Amino acid sequence: MTRETVDSASNLSVPQKVRKLIKWFSHRDGPVRNWRYIPAHVLLRKLQSESAEMRAYAAEGLGGVGGVHAVAPLINALNDSNSTVRRFAISSLGKIRDARAIDVLVPFLQDEEADMRCAAVVALGEVGLGEERFSVPPVQVIEALINSVTDTDRAVCSAAVVALGRIGSPQAISALNELAETTESEWVRRYVSEALHQIEEQNT
Repeated sequence: MTRETVDSASNLSVPQKVRKLIKWFSHRDGPVRNWRYIPAHVLLRKLQSESAEMRAYAAEGLGGVGGVHAVAPLINALNDSNSTVRRFAISSLGKIRDARAIDVLVPFLQDEEADMRCAAVVALGEVGLGEERFSVPPVQVIEALINSVTDTDRAVCSAAVVALGRIGSPQAISALNELAETTESEWVRRYVSEALHQIEEQNT
């Protein structure tokens, strides 16, 4: 709470303060109507801990209870000095599925660590689906995932294929067909086949 907010609250009469308190408690994002409120605020405080282990725990947990209020703190956590914290922050941003995460997740597709790239691919796939599903998936997400199907790491490549299949964008068909023809992995070809089937089903 800022100094301005405190000063403003101190100028209210008792009935006004009571009404303000009731309004805060009954707000849809408040502690009564939203069961995530208390655990989310606890985790947000833990995200500032001096312990990397605690920050990682908080970053992971916010994916389940954080909601939109956790997006900005999780984006800040992407600059954490600890790679586990960064990876959990990436995953949690994907679970929350807020479009604000797209611009900050895409650069992680070039990370030197395959685990980090894979986490970013999975997260972007989730954001591409959206909470209420985008009528047209974000072009930036589709293009980023298409570029990732050529990743040298098989797990990253497979995750990108699976994500494109779930999103169902016809824009990915050409890249997926090319991958099926060039890959030496039977598992990747199976993922491609399933993804193409999903895309076809969603666009007929």
